[in-house]
Amino acid sequence: MTIGTWAARLAEDWPAAEVEVRGGWRLGADGGVTRRANSALPVGPEPRIEAMEAFYRERGITPCVQVWSGDPGTDEALVARVDAALEARGYRAEQSTLLMTRPLGAAPAPPEGVDVLPGPDERWRAVADASGESPTRTQGALRILGRAPVVGYAVDADGAARGSVAVGGGRCGIFTMTTVPAERGRGRAGRIMDALLAWAHAKGAHEAYLVVEADNAAAVRAYGRAGFVKVGGYRYRVAPG
Repeated sequence: MTIGTWAARLAEDWPAAEVEVRGGWRLGADGGVTRRANSALPVGPEPRIEAMEAFYRERGITPCVQVWSGDPGTDEALVARVDAALEARGYRAEQSTLLMTRPLGAAPAPPEGVDVLPGPDERWRAVADASGESPTRTQGALRILGRAPVVGYAVDADGAARGSVAVGGGRCGIFTMTTVPAERGRGRAGRIMDALLAWAHAKGAHEAYLVVEADNAAAVRAYGRAGFVKVGGYRYRVAPG
């Protein structure tokens, strides 16, 4: 099975409960919580769309495929063929997502007033509640992160912002960045990011990455100011109906 470098890394750091290789696909499923954990990657040489669809419909999940670009190791010709075939079947292109990276030659100094914990505490969970995140999504994200080998959970002292980081193989992935609405635009997210990067650097990470929806202009700008640059990305093809 061959998938791109970043697609493989993301699958490792955001691991689905169930992974199966079937009919030329790598198939992930996790009860429908986050498309990232409930989508397919073509691994070729001739992925059978019917096999992918059967896998997801057996589980009550809408068939969904990650279509990557700019990912080293990806068979771009295969991806283009799959993308065209899905479009012909009425699959919608949705949720264009950027993958951004930055080096960690020197980690930020850990900011005061931010804790990085081995597990989420009540403050961490409360940020999700205050931001309107559904309990199902919060629990699903924690379930997924709980399968990654090394994870840190950052929260500021007064419970206004939170985030998480998964570390392995000299890299770290930033996830679940959230600030309560009343505190947005006040540098809270930057402090959480600095704390996560400092923690990951101490665990051996020399490069950081994150994914962000391309149309979230404010977040893309903020991550750019934090030193992240776009290196690739993906979008989803989602079955009609």
